[in-house]
Amino acid sequence: MNNLHTFGRMELACRYSPQTSPRHAWRRLQDWMTSHPTLMRDLAATGYNPRHRTFTPAQVRLIYQALGEP
Repeated sequence: MNNLHTFGRMELACRYSPQTSPRHAWRRLQDWMTSHPTLMRDLAATGYNPRHRTFTPAQVRLIYQALGEP
């Protein structure tokens, strides 16, 4: 987790679900994110907006902490 950088949402989603299409991977990642008890609240505190197409390094760190590294 030392080398975090900005990820496109599809890029990050495909890291979690490399065997699926990018669109399906993104939907799956969204489901995991929204089902986590605190992740969406923590992401919102960083300025996350579901319409954004990228995750900042701070947001990636939160996702990794909540869901584990892909």
